[in-house]
Amino acid sequence: AAADRLAALLTTACALLLGLLAAVSVLALHLHFESRDRDLLHAHLQAARALLVRVDNTAALAALPARFEAAFADEPALAVRVQGAYGQPLYEQGPASGLPPALLAQPSASSQPAPLITWRSDDGRAWRGSALAMRLPMEGASTLTVAMALDIERHESFIASFRWALIGYVVLAALAFALLARWAAGRALMKVNTP
Repeated sequence: AAADRLAALLTTACALLLGLLAAVSVLALHLHFESRDRDLLHAHLQAARALLVRVDNTAALAALPARFEAAFADEPALAVRVQGAYGQPLYEQGPASGLPPALLAQPSASSQPAPLITWRSDDGRAWRGSALAMRLPMEGASTLTVAMALDIERHESFIASFRWALIGYVVLAALAFALLARWAAGRALMKVNTP
């Protein structure tokens, strides 16, 4: 009975420590992907800013959609929306991500993008996006909202698979440790009880 209690206590402590390690690993992986997405979105938004800075006449404004398409069309996991002050789209690209109103309504006015927003579109895909408010250098031009979002379904799928693998390893390790602890505690108590 004493060996069983000792083995149970050691197994519980081991399972808790392994579970904590697994949770920290999943959190670190999630933060890593979020950081990569933030850097990539920031780079794309800065590229969009560079395109908008060159729009100083109506001919450049008319050529803006073609410039955006040339800059971003080769990114299938990127959704882009450039809209005017009244929400009218000037350029749209990418799969229908269903950019949420919160992303489009509160773009960052500074040089740094707004905080990342993560959501699921109507088709169930995971997206992460950010937006900036940018002013054209044309006389009398209104502020444009440039919103970009990345399809992060691959990241989410990988994290879910990784989480299940860790759960499996923690359970198997805890079971193996339970058997080892029961055996070791039984032997140790047998030696103590033997005269």
